[in-house]
Amino acid sequence: MWSFMIKSLEFCSPETALKLSNLEQNLFSMSWDASIIKQKINDKSFKYWIYQNEDEIIGYLGIQFIHHDIEILGIGVLEEYRKKGVATKLMDELISYFEASKYEKIILEVRESNKSAQSLYKKYKFKHFGKRQKYYVTEDADIFIKEKVYAELKNYFRFWNKLRWHSD
Repeated sequence: MWSFMIKSLEFCSPETALKLSNLEQNLFSMSWDASIIKQKINDKSFKYWIYQNEDEIIGYLGIQFIHHDIEILGIGVLEEYRKKGVATKLMDELISYFEASKYEKIILEVRESNKSAQSLYKKYKFKHFGKRQKYYVTEDADIFIKEKVYAELKNYFRFWNKLRWHSD
């Protein structure tokens, strides 16, 4: 019997941190060190959601908090569970959290070649914001951003006031 569930990590044990670090390493050939994952989740600098079956972590979404923004650190799903809605369920958790939070925007970098991830972000109304040259050493990263409506309005009025100030 399969028992899938999404869990928000409020506390991270050394074992869970090691599982997350190993999963990232397997998916992306690079990862946060397990001790950093544990420390940052426990001091509330990072937040992770995990999609699991029993004790196996099948997918995860990790974020960090920077001033008024959320930055997606990574989202990954084991290959045999891809195209089954796992990433969508994790993104739903993030968007619900974001909409109820004080944060104004979500920022992320994604490989130029990762079209499936880009499609997922566009589905959630993220907008292409720019590029980071050689962010992934051998590949550029596209930057995507999602802002709350009031944050977009606040930025518009800031821009308009600067424009008005400089035109006088």
